[in-house]
Amino acid sequence: MHTVSGKNLSSEELEEVSKWLEQNNISTQRLRREFSDVLPLAEIFKRDYPRLVDLFNYPKKSSVQLKLANWETFNFRVLSKLNMTLTKDFMEQMANGVSGAAEVLVHEVIRLEKRQRLAEERNATLRQERLWEENDEVKTVVVNKQVGDGIVQVPQKMILYSLYEKSERDSHEKDAIIDAYQQRMTHMESIIKLKTERIDELLMQMGKPPQKRATSSATNCFLAYDGNNSLIQNHISPTEASSPAHLDADGFNS
Repeated sequence: MHTVSGKNLSSEELEEVSKWLEQNNISTQRLRREFSDVLPLAEIFKRDYPRLVDLFNYPKKSSVQLKLANWETFNFRVLSKLNMTLTKDFMEQMANGVSGAAEVLVHEVIRLEKRQRLAEERNATLRQERLWEENDEVKTVVVNKQVGDGIVQVPQKMILYSLYEKSERDSHEKDAIIDAYQQRMTHMESIIKLKTERIDELLMQMGKPPQKRATSSATNCFLAYDGNNSLIQNHISPTEASSPAHLDADGFNS
């Protein structure tokens, strides 16, 4: 438990106090009078620890005795939960508005905020280490991200670099397979085109116009003659189309 009592602040500590007061829009001229009652400090703690502070417990008071009662209540219900306590003498100084007491209290609040931030960072590190132990592949780490004027901690999933390299190799192998199939498809389309042109030539030699043919990705349609000199449609697969054409004595597919 950290105990707060009266002391003298250095110039650096007073400068730190002034910056904190400016950030929280608190006038330095009226600091001693306003902080004689605990309500202004309770409002600040309500912002940072909303579940810990109930402002209804600290109504604004005017007499020194009632102000001291407010300080004692706040010291017991709030500060003690944050491992911090004010001495009886120091609370009396605050309630009486003794010069320099408010600055000492503000400096202790600044130190408390620093301790809380360090504790949060330490807890975040411990949580991160536990996640790494529980899952050897996917990790969740906490990173600092700027949102507006503030910095917030955001969880971010990561994987081991060795897994990333393996995924890259697998991706390149799949790309190579896709390229090989694409080349085979291009080759088969070329063969089908040559056969189609040959059939058109034969039809023209017989005085017949080339026929329009419907093609699909699965099969290709070709025209041929049956034994009764009538045109028939033959559907062949790309595999069949890739094999050499066999012509009979009359120049037709056998």
